[in-house]
Amino acid sequence: MSMAELVAAGAPELPEGYFYRIRPTHITSGYFVGVRRQRRFLGSEELSCTVVYPSHFDNGGEAIVDGCRRAFENWSARDTERERCGEAGRFLGDHDPRGGR
Repeated sequence: MSMAELVAAGAPELPEGYFYRIRPTHITSGYFVGVRRQRRFLGSEELSCTVVYPSHFDNGGEAIVDGCRRAFENWSARDTERERCGEAGRFLGDHDPRGGR
């Protein structure tokens, strides 16, 4: 299934250079659904991952699309968290009341 087919089925569209990877869990009848970023070298990097179980849905396609939505939401939330942590990082260090370091 292509990215266009996933998006047409209801999965969130990812920016260029990002993609979904869907693979079996090997232990149970579930699937890992992850958001990944293509790297210039050394393949790709996993940014977010969730597990879906097709037996909990009416059909397998719904399960995969739900997994894509959850992985996308997790990835989006982490970006926001990273921005907040970056903002807070500028306050690291000692804060001498006399203005010195």
